[in-house]
Amino acid sequence: MRIAVVGAGMAGLTAALRLQEAGHDVEVLESGAHPGGRMWSIEKEGLGVDLGAHMLLSSFGRTRALVGEMGLEAQWFEIDGGEGGGVLHDQELASFSPKNAFDVLRFRGISLGGRIRLALTLLEARRWLGDLDFFDLSVGDDTLDTEDCDSFARRRLGDEAMDYVVDCFIRTFHFHGARRMSAKYFEALSGLLLSHGEFRPCALRGHMRALPEAIAAGLDVRYSARVHRIVRGPRSVEVRTPNGSVEYDEVVLAVPADGVLPLLQAPSLQERLVLENAVSSCTVLCVYTLPAEVAGDFEGIWVPFCESQVVSGLSNDAGKGSTDGKRSVFNVWLHEEAAAKLLKASDLEIQRTVAGEIERLFPRYGKHLTPLHVQRWPHALPVYGVGQVTRVRNFWENGQGQGNVWLCGDYLNHPWVEGAVRCGEKVAARVAG
Repeated sequence: MRIAVVGAGMAGLTAALRLQEAGHDVEVLESGAHPGGRMWSIEKEGLGVDLGAHMLLSSFGRTRALVGEMGLEAQWFEIDGGEGGGVLHDQELASFSPKNAFDVLRFRGISLGGRIRLALTLLEARRWLGDLDFFDLSVGDDTLDTEDCDSFARRRLGDEAMDYVVDCFIRTFHFHGARRMSAKYFEALSGLLLSHGEFRPCALRGHMRALPEAIAAGLDVRYSARVHRIVRGPRSVEVRTPNGSVEYDEVVLAVPADGVLPLLQAPSLQERLVLENAVSSCTVLCVYTLPAEVAGDFEGIWVPFCESQVVSGLSNDAGKGSTDGKRSVFNVWLHEEAAAKLLKASDLEIQRTVAGEIERLFPRYGKHLTPLHVQRWPHALPVYGVGQVTRVRNFWENGQGQGNVWLCGDYLNHPWVEGAVRCGEKVAARVAG
């Protein structure tokens, strides 16, 4: 079959790779100038900067396998966090770098009672082992998708553990609060920690773009290829671009959810139901350099919303090799509430606002920050909200692939890089099957 994959993010690249391996003629149409989507890196002043995905995890089984297939196994390494990380609590840093479910018992940022409640809640999630899959939220009981994560977890954990662990985690990794997330996410995450037993951060030498570049190198990728319309026909699918129209047997739409409906002519009811309810968080990444002796070797810091309504998290990329011996790359991510107000501000205004907040929260770092880069993400990550998880699951069962057009992306209940890779493989298997 002749197949077009629209979008060269990780989901699209993985789908294209698997379809090509199955013997199909695959063309990847990417509107930008490079592959990877939100998994991309740049060089600034001789330092590597990851703009989107900042780390991988030891539990990313399919991603690790893909890294090996691309000949990059030697590039995969576990980040040496040195001092580890922590959570800001009353402007003091409480050491916390959880590698497994029971590390919560060692977290001194909340009371012993809060830690015990958290550990017991995680243990209760054992009943879902084998029934839920964090990287495919369509798997398992949808009765968990009737309540938001904040209400569900706060009732079990209390305010302290909720604000300083669960909501803080979601804001660090998704930029929005737990109230916007389905309780099914929380239970699936708990199951991930219990079943895989580890949450160790990893990265790639050569930075994150090494993987999408390696995959794209073996595919027919057309860059700056802007698709205007997807038209289903009785026997084929027409893809319209400024350069004309081409017909394909199948089309995989691997673009962000907000970009799908404008492309589809006559979308189905099932497609509309999923896409019109798909929302994403926003954030801004502010990148600075710090003198190496000031930065130290900490891994990352989670910043609860009750401590700062601007900064959601910090990371020190010295452990990933983003240092020249004198300077280290220092990343600051923003809560979506603050990011939404700053997306249209100038780089200078954003850097000054964030630097002022860092100086208030972490005087040790604030006085030594040198601006390096600002990256705006108006559509950073999907929100796996109440009801949407079920809508997407129903779409997979009755709606996916209508008229030989397939949707593909992390917004289809597939969180993080691992989820995107799995979604690409899942779509490819259905197209080829």
